Amino acid sequence: MLQIWALASEIGVELKTHMKAIILILLIGGQILGLIFRPQAKIRKDDIQILIGAQWTGVLSYRDYRSNTRVSIPANLMVTPNGEDKWSWVFDYQYPDEPQANSKNIVRLTKDGKSLDGEAAIERTKLSDGTVILVTEKNGQDNNRSAYFRFTYKIN
Repeated sequence: MLQIWALASEIGVELKTHMKAIILILLIGGQILGLIFRPQAKIRKDDIQILIGAQWTGVLSYRDYRSNTRVSIPANLMVTPNGEDKWSWVFDYQYPDEPQANSKNIVRLTKDGKSLDGEAAIERTKLSDGTVILVTEKNGQDNNRSAYFRFTYKIN
């Protein structure tokens, strides 16, 4: 009788372990499928057009590798149409505290709205107050190392 109980107990432990593994696999698989099959966000041309003509202010945050700290500096942006292409704009970045970093770039939105300046659109949310939040991502280099970049644009 004791042997039967011990065998049943071992089978119970083995089944519990297998059930936990199966549940874990299902949870992970569900997350992966959710990422693969989620509809990709699309940035609208109007989301960028609204930026034209005004001086936009914000903050640029980055990691300072010398001090290994997160740094935030004021940032200004002026957007103008790029006369050569109705799907691109000139972004003039100004950093009052670090003027040597000022730059102008041509930023292009793909016609399908899935990419902004080479960054994949992963989220577009319009809040009840009209604010549009765009989230993009791309791989690149940071401090001579491979890096993953995630950008959040809050337009209001």
